[in-house]
Amino acid sequence: MKTACLTALSCLIACALAHAQVLVTDYGVQTSIAGPGAPAHIIGLQRISHVIAMDTGVKAYGLQYTIAHDDKRPDIAIPGEGYIGMSQPSGQNWYGGGFFDLQINGQTIGATRIHSLTSRSVGDRGYADFVFDTALSVVRIRFVTLANSDALYCQALLEPKTEIKSLRVVVRCYPSDFVSNGDRHVLTPVRDIAQGEKVELNLGKECWLLYYDRIYDAGYTSPGHTGVGPCSALWVGSQADKVGFTVGGYGIDTAMTLKPQLRDFRFVFFDHAGQRNDAAMASLRARGETLQQELSTFVFTDPTIAGWSLTEKQAEIQKWLAAVPGDKEFAARYEQWRKELSTGLKAIQSGEPGAIMAEANAARIISEWERGVPELRLKALLNGI
Repeated sequence: MKTACLTALSCLIACALAHAQVLVTDYGVQTSIAGPGAPAHIIGLQRISHVIAMDTGVKAYGLQYTIAHDDKRPDIAIPGEGYIGMSQPSGQNWYGGGFFDLQINGQTIGATRIHSLTSRSVGDRGYADFVFDTALSVVRIRFVTLANSDALYCQALLEPKTEIKSLRVVVRCYPSDFVSNGDRHVLTPVRDIAQGEKVELNLGKECWLLYYDRIYDAGYTSPGHTGVGPCSALWVGSQADKVGFTVGGYGIDTAMTLKPQLRDFRFVFFDHAGQRNDAAMASLRARGETLQQELSTFVFTDPTIAGWSLTEKQAEIQKWLAAVPGDKEFAARYEQWRKELSTGLKAIQSGEPGAIMAEANAARIISEWERGVPELRLKALLNGI
């Protein structure tokens, strides 16, 4: 009996792992007025925030788009401390107020209002796409999580509109907590860099970084503060010309000068919240080389959009529309979506310039299309009673 129960339990666990998914939650757009405590240049302005959470089963990452808006300059986004933040799992470490900034020819893409922020769960993956249509380039910042993984994969993909002379990514963290009385350090594969030091990395040997605090280790407490643990980043070494930083006593900004001739840039981020420094160090040392190899060939493409069967979906919709012939609004809506998707899906499959925007628009339409199906089906069923 005991053996049978253990066998059944093992089968249940195996089935659960085989069908593991990433839980993706879109909290939608929230607005407020920036008040005291906000950066001085946005106080009194409308603040726009949009959070997407991706729970892999072992780690929950929250990604947040936050900017301010001035009615006198409606086409301009005004970042406070940043525009793409990581609000979970901790909010410190990779900063919730803005941890990732891409600069093209010296201009941050964050000053352009976002075109779209979409998310979805597909198989064992979660996706969050930040798409910007700037004067210099169309840019998609895609974050991907895998079920039962603690990693947050990131791709910056560009479709330039003009010559790109310089590219720079700046990532910001506050290791373990927002404290200024700690002992900040940054570990690379070959050395430990202490607070106050300014360094430029040897990219042939140093392509991952672990940011930690020797005092505020995970679980360490002082009045008003508790250490959550370190954070880390890894990237493809061949994509950068220079990476440097100063180990600050509070926050740490790491500047990566990227090769301007490339169009595809890849990173992996970890928030080791709940993990002590020594455990995170051992993990990254053991996984670093494998992660770099994986990242260089990681497939960021979402095949479910390019391969979405418009013909099949349209046939299903036509069946339900036939049952509600008087509903002209639904019919017109789905016909418009059909036309847009017919063009957009072809552009995605071509891979030519314009594919980023086509995919962003297709993802939005597909989401709206699928959200509308239950309502249409219910109307059809009620009409048949």
